[in-house]
Amino acid sequence: MTDKTGALRTRAAETPTTWECLTCHFQVVSPTLPRKCPRCGASRVKFLEVGAQAENE
Repeated sequence: MTDKTGALRTRAAETPTTWECLTCHFQVVSPTLPRKCPRCGASRVKFLEVGAQAENE
């Protein structure tokens, strides 16, 4: 997240990544994080990269 706005940064990958909507479990394959879910319209904060490890706090 950015310090000033709290917005999520868009990470562009060279290869497509699978993102899963936590609301409806729809999966999107894209090199960047989708702005919203094409199925249910949930915002990008509801997406999780499939296979990503949990961050240590």
